[in-house]
Amino acid sequence: MIHIMLEDIWYQALEQLHESLPQSKIMWLDYITFRKSDKNTIFLECDSAMTKANFEKQCRTELVNMLEELSGQKIDLSISIAADESITDEDTGKEDIPQKEEKSRTRTSLLNPVYTFESFIPCESTLFAYNAAKAIAMHPGMSYNPCLIYGGVGLGKTHLLESIGNYVEKENPRKNVIYVTAETFTNDYIQSLTNKNTSQFRIKYRKADVLLIDDIHFLEKKIQTQEELFHTFNDLYETNKQIVFTCDRPISELKGFTDRLKSRFTRGLNINLTAPDYETRVAILKKKCREKNVEIYDSVINYIAENIKTNVRDLEGSLTTLIAYSTLIKQKITLETAQEQLKNIISAPIASEQDISISMIVKEVASYYNIDISDIKGKKRTAIIKDARNISIYLTRKITQYSTTEIGTYFDRDHSTITHSIDKIEKERKSNAELSSALDSLETNIRAKAR
Repeated sequence: MIHIMLEDIWYQALEQLHESLPQSKIMWLDYITFRKSDKNTIFLECDSAMTKANFEKQCRTELVNMLEELSGQKIDLSISIAADESITDEDTGKEDIPQKEEKSRTRTSLLNPVYTFESFIPCESTLFAYNAAKAIAMHPGMSYNPCLIYGGVGLGKTHLLESIGNYVEKENPRKNVIYVTAETFTNDYIQSLTNKNTSQFRIKYRKADVLLIDDIHFLEKKIQTQEELFHTFNDLYETNKQIVFTCDRPISELKGFTDRLKSRFTRGLNINLTAPDYETRVAILKKKCREKNVEIYDSVINYIAENIKTNVRDLEGSLTTLIAYSTLIKQKITLETAQEQLKNIISAPIASEQDISISMIVKEVASYYNIDISDIKGKKRTAIIKDARNISIYLTRKITQYSTTEIGTYFDRDHSTITHSIDKIEKERKSNAELSSALDSLETNIRAKAR
């Protein structure tokens, strides 16, 4: 009887804490599961030592206080890590749990099995996104719905998106997971119009239990497709089906999107992914070496991590190049060999100084903000054009060797105007997360295209 009462109180406590605690704390509760209770002790379980440590730090005190308030007695918590199997089924007095039912439906998603939570290495800049994605996968339709993950290329948006799908398909085989790119969604819709079978299209997407759409920015200016997505979104959201999108920028910076669809995107959780820090870059490289069963000297790993700072995709590409070379010559890669083989890749500083032109930067910024290049170089002073012009000037100064005089000549502005633009963006990015994200994304894309 006490066990039942404490279990009920546990769920009551969770419900109340979800209403009172900030999201940064609540997310850790989503990883904790109730196992059993004994007298005034509740035994809990989590998935990793990291989760346990963050739970202890972020919300253990609030949870204990709520449990004691609801139960009227002192409550102790005992938390174990699932992998440790410190609490067995015999301990809990439960019968053997039957094996999950084999998936009986045909797989309709196009998920890459390589993308899992286990293969994703979180760091300080991606930990929030990682844990939120995992919470979504564990409780689809209940935690953080809808969810938008945004950031530059190669930072792990698709990895996290597909990890959600793979986890749900494994743990809940009867749930219908649909994963598509925004381009595929658009093509499917166009095809349904051509074949006059839009009802079939709607059945496919509105019967999803989990809908995952990658690269939502592809839908810019595609108003009719946006209209269809809007109704699909509403249908799924109202029936508590999980919706997750990825985008290369914050929703507020999307152009050619209807306001009501943008409002749907911002209704739930929006997460910004940024480039991994040095320690994480090292960890990613070492993990890839283990996965590929190759040995590479630490000096080489450190060299790559110190020089490739853009994104995970570039890190893996550099490593793949060295592994291929090592396999062909049947020798371990020395630091000198790595420097030689990667000289065309790890020349980003040279590329940024010599190969990136002002026109290349202006073109990328114009594309990002969906305006004409001539407007950035011209005299128009609407808010978005002024912002794009200032950003172009700032990025030119930051990632090239052009002097402020040379930049002024290109933009037909005097020296004081150029320095003012640079100082303005530099100051604003410190307090404006969306601007900082946009600058990071633009710089990453410009450097990638310059190689």
